[in-house]
Amino acid sequence: MSAAAKYSHQPQEALQPDNAPQPNRRILIIDDEPEIAGGMRRILCPNEKAPTARSSRSAKVAPTAAAISDEFEVTVVHTPADALNAVRKAIQDKKPFAMGFFDVMLGADIDGIELVKQVLALDPRLFAVFVTAYHDRNVDAIGSYLGEGSREKWDYINKPFSDGEILQKARNATSLWDLQRLKEWQSERLSEAHQLLLQHDRQNTAAAVGRSVAHEFGNLLTHIIGHAELAMDNGAQDSMRAALEVILKASDTATTVLRRFRKISSAYDAPPEFKLTDLKLTIEEALELMEFRFRRHEVEVDKVKVEALKAFANRNSLIQVFVNLFINAMHAMPSGGQLRLEVREDDGNAVFKVKDSGTGIPEDILPKVTEALFTTKGKDGSGLGLAICKEIIEIEHGGEFTIGNHPEGGVEVTIKIPLKQEDSDE
Repeated sequence: MSAAAKYSHQPQEALQPDNAPQPNRRILIIDDEPEIAGGMRRILCPNEKAPTARSSRSAKVAPTAAAISDEFEVTVVHTPADALNAVRKAIQDKKPFAMGFFDVMLGADIDGIELVKQVLALDPRLFAVFVTAYHDRNVDAIGSYLGEGSREKWDYINKPFSDGEILQKARNATSLWDLQRLKEWQSERLSEAHQLLLQHDRQNTAAAVGRSVAHEFGNLLTHIIGHAELAMDNGAQDSMRAALEVILKASDTATTVLRRFRKISSAYDAPPEFKLTDLKLTIEEALELMEFRFRRHEVEVDKVKVEALKAFANRNSLIQVFVNLFINAMHAMPSGGQLRLEVREDDGNAVFKVKDSGTGIPEDILPKVTEALFTTKGKDGSGLGLAICKEIIEIEHGGEFTIGNHPEGGVEVTIKIPLKQEDSDE
């Protein structure tokens, strides 16, 4: 018979929803006194009778028998080596212990406090309860030995203990384990949902830029075809040469636009890449991607002040932010208007200001415009653009993103990104 005796329970209903983590009621008891270990087992598993083995701290302990509990699955061991083996096996079987009761004075080569330290190294999620006496090490000594980072991973009860203390510690610790796992599971699901929303917004951005590129190509092809036809009709060498020069220039422009679009589109499928980035060049690239749509909607771009700055950043994410802001500004000026840009350094930050000459945002909805899924565009809006912009700046780049109505009219977005010197990143 194994040195570890298990006392199983009937499986409880799974936490909702159905694919959430299952409740964990697996408990480890480690005490070199079989009578004490058996007493704790009987408290946790009251519906079964099990033989009691008599021994002292100096005697060789015998394994105890298995029993069934309606609430807990209990494993009893008597030596540190058996405890570590039980924890390893539980992890290997993907059935980790939620908590354990550890006697402090084990009468072995290591005490219960050192054992817990080694157990937490194997399974940091396990919650430990020390079963101690007043002559054992005090609470401050235990906390100092385990370290500040483990403060929330252990508790203690004094001998002699009551049935209620053992049950309450077991229920509290296993419930805490369940809540922590449920929180992790919910965070993972939230992260997955966020990634889907982020991908959706990036696809919308790419689609908007793609429409601009398509229009730009239409114009370029018109130039190419028109000059080719003129050259063919005229037949003069000088006219043909001039036409070919226009065609080559238009073709080069088309190649540049297509290359830039492919680069930003493919970047959405790759992991974010942070490197020293020319911020002035980045905003220029975003403007070039929007050039045709600005011309079509009669939007004039006024670069009030654009300084040459560099920061450790994700270039493609910043282009996405600027394109989204430019599209919003264009929608705010349906009859045309002015887009004012400013890029400058302020107190170690790159500060971007993007202002339109539209009618502004009603004050009652201004606090909501950066909330996910909030939109004033009806079916034509996703409600993700500004929310994603805010997250890219504040979460991804550790900066600040604010939006408000400018005193002169229109909406002004201010972005701050921490700057890093080029020589510190090379």
